[in-house]
Amino acid sequence: MMEDYREPVGLEDKLQYHIECQAGDIAPVVIVPGDQGRVEKIVAGLSDARKMAENRGLITYTGKYKGHPVSVTSTGMGGPSASIVYEELINIGAKVLIRIGSVAGLQDYVNEGDIVVPYGCVRDDGASNYYVPANFPAVPSPDVYSSLTASARERKRKIVTGINWTHSCFYKRDPEYFQSWSRRRVVSLEMEASALFVISYLRNVKAGFIGICYANRYRQSAGPKVDLSVKSPKRDVIENSVQEAIEITLTAIKKLYDGDLV
Repeated sequence: MMEDYREPVGLEDKLQYHIECQAGDIAPVVIVPGDQGRVEKIVAGLSDARKMAENRGLITYTGKYKGHPVSVTSTGMGGPSASIVYEELINIGAKVLIRIGSVAGLQDYVNEGDIVVPYGCVRDDGASNYYVPANFPAVPSPDVYSSLTASARERKRKIVTGINWTHSCFYKRDPEYFQSWSRRRVVSLEMEASALFVISYLRNVKAGFIGICYANRYRQSAGPKVDLSVKSPKRDVIENSVQEAIEITLTAIKKLYDGDLV
């Protein structure tokens, strides 16, 4: 029998197995970075933040941003790991999930340090095909996408928008793997967003994604071999953009609360 995602899962009142949180531990809005190292950078922008749990590299804090409750939970890398976290957060009351993550550019104009806010994803994440058929879309919630882009505009920060490719093979060595999507005008790639969009839609919560460009895979795959190197993320151009993406996200969250959209 086909699953009915309109029905509760039945785990809402239980301690969640992987994230080790339960109802009351998290805010209605949760920022979900993949990188555990990014959690403290986000938490630095919150007040009254408390560490709620840490298990298997999945770290959760809950605090406030300008009076509004916000949580942060790391997901690890890739659709399968992240999907577990998204599901468990929704089980215990998350209503909005916003991913802050890393991307690589797939167009020549997407440079290191650029901020990308996609309005859709190619679904190649390794998880969502187990939920829905191949022709099911992966798109952010309009309210979250609009809040992120409006927040960036207010800060006079130029962002890249377009379709992102959520893929599953970081060290693929075939140039055509990257070039084929570039020819289709896909702007960026990463490994979690499409799973986030599909699961959130199925479970009737809102979701969005903001990414920081760490490398340009279009250029790196333009020759006969793919240059798979990535420079240290601790460069100023990256660190400054990570901080700006965090501030854009927190401002967007305030907009969602102020507009009764949570």
